[in-house]
Amino acid sequence: MMRSIRAELVKLTRRRFLTVTVVLTTLFAAVVTAVVVMAAEPVPPGGPAGPDRLLSIGALSGAGGGTAAFAQAASFGAVAVLAVFIATVGGELSRGTFRTMLLQQPARGRVLAGKVVAIVGFATVLAVYAEAVAWVTARLVAPGQGIDTSRWTSGDAVVAALEDTGRLLVFIVGWAILATLVGVLTRSVPIGIGVGLVWAGPIENVVGDGWSPGERFFPGLVLRAVMNPDNAAISTTRALLTLSVYGAIAAAVTCMALARRDVTQ
Repeated sequence: MMRSIRAELVKLTRRRFLTVTVVLTTLFAAVVTAVVVMAAEPVPPGGPAGPDRLLSIGALSGAGGGTAAFAQAASFGAVAVLAVFIATVGGELSRGTFRTMLLQQPARGRVLAGKVVAIVGFATVLAVYAEAVAWVTARLVAPGQGIDTSRWTSGDAVVAALEDTGRLLVFIVGWAILATLVGVLTRSVPIGIGVGLVWAGPIENVVGDGWSPGERFFPGLVLRAVMNPDNAAISTTRALLTLSVYGAIAAAVTCMALARRDVTQ
């Protein structure tokens, strides 16, 4: 598996790819965080709780306000994260590069696991960097919105930041597992991304808004509940248990599909 991890990291850390990725990550973190902060309400808005509910100025003035803004901003990028993971896994299978890797390492599960671990690790490093960019952006924008940032550098803020980073890791791993399942089953980048976008977009958001159990059972909404626990319809413990079940099922189906289907390309 280590060889698969190293091979994937070589591709991910190519200068041109890395430069473009860092630039896009910086722009996304800065712009979306600024929008979240500027859209903050003076008091918590009415209506049912949900992962997309706007943050209040009071919430952003707390010790974890700087990273809370990023947590909500990160949930807006869920579809993009899903698409990137699907494209990476599905592309390897459709282009035949996965078959070439099997000539060096016949164990399919180890090869795929190594790729996923490398991608998750790379995405986590980018996410931590984006969190730092978002914190700086929020710190610059917040005073103009009447948000007190004096507690953002306290000890409680460090604890809040570590908690938000842990939630971010769960968010990334969850989408990676789901995307790997879609990529292995479809073995096609266009079809896989289409399936992912339809599910994560119209189905989860439209159906979830009109069907209250959807917020407790749809995987994408549950992942967003982990990222935004204060506005979630379920507790973090319940969300993590639900995601653990989904993760185990997705991993089992992925392994069976990978083992039983021929890699002919």
